[in-house]
Amino acid sequence: MIEVFLVKIIFFCYLFQAVAADVGDSYDTTCVCAETSPNGAFCSAFKCQSNQITHCFSSNSTVEIKSTKEYKSMNELKIGDEILVNINKHGQRIYEPIYSFIHANPNGTYEYLKISVENNLQRSLIISSNHLIYRYNGINPIFAGHLKIGDQLQVISNDGSSIQAGSIINIKLIKSQGYYAPLTPCGRLIVDGIIVSNYATVANHQLAHLAMQPYRWWVQWIGSSSYSESIHFYCQCLYFIVEYINKWFFPIGLYDGVLTITNF
Repeated sequence: MIEVFLVKIIFFCYLFQAVAADVGDSYDTTCVCAETSPNGAFCSAFKCQSNQITHCFSSNSTVEIKSTKEYKSMNELKIGDEILVNINKHGQRIYEPIYSFIHANPNGTYEYLKISVENNLQRSLIISSNHLIYRYNGINPIFAGHLKIGDQLQVISNDGSSIQAGSIINIKLIKSQGYYAPLTPCGRLIVDGIIVSNYATVANHQLAHLAMQPYRWWVQWIGSSSYSESIHFYCQCLYFIVEYINKWFFPIGLYDGVLTITNF
C-alpha cells in the first residue's frame, strides 16, 4: 500500500509539472488539476484562468448556408451570406444575412474550447471561452468557459427538423487557425450545429443586443465590405463604457477568465 501511495504521489507531481509546462509553452491559459478520477490515477478536470481577448470562432467552425443547405467554414463566408440562425417549433429553418464581422482574421493560431456534445450523433463546437452560448433549459446564455461536463446545449436534431438537448461529454483546450465574429440581425446563429450568441465578454445577451442595434443600423445602411482584425471602434467604445459602469456603479457581469476543461 505504501509503495502504491508513493507511486501516486510521484505520478501527480509529474502530471502537474507536465501540465504546467505544456500550458506555459503552448497556451496563454494557466491550469491546475481541480478533480481527479475515482481511482486517483489521472486528472479528470482542470481549473484554468485565461486573459485572452475575444476570438469567437475559428476558421474551422461551420455554419449552414441558405442557398445550398450545405455547411461552410467561417473563412469561406462573405458579408450578405444568409446563414441558419434557428429552427422554430414548427420545424421551419430560419436564415438571416451576415450584416458584418465584428472582427475577423484568417491568420495565426488562437486558443479555443473544443466542446464535444452527444445527441445520438456526436458533434464538436470550437468557440472561445468568453463567448456566450445557450443551454437547453436556460433562457439566458452563459460563457462557454463556465460550462461543465453533463450540461445540455441547444443542438440541431439528427434529421435537422428541431432543436434538441445535447449533453457535453468533453471540453478540450485547443489551438485553431484564425478568428471570426459574424453579426446577424437576431443576435444569434447556429455554429457546428449548436445555437450560440453573437456576443462575448458581457454576460447579458439582451443588453449586448440592444447596445449593438445602432451598429446594425450603420452597417445595414452604409454597408461593411471588408474584414478587420481589430474589433470595430463602436464595439470597443461600448466595452469601455461597460467596464466603467461595472467598476463604478453596478456589476454588469464581465467574463472572469475562469474555465473548466477535461484535457488539452
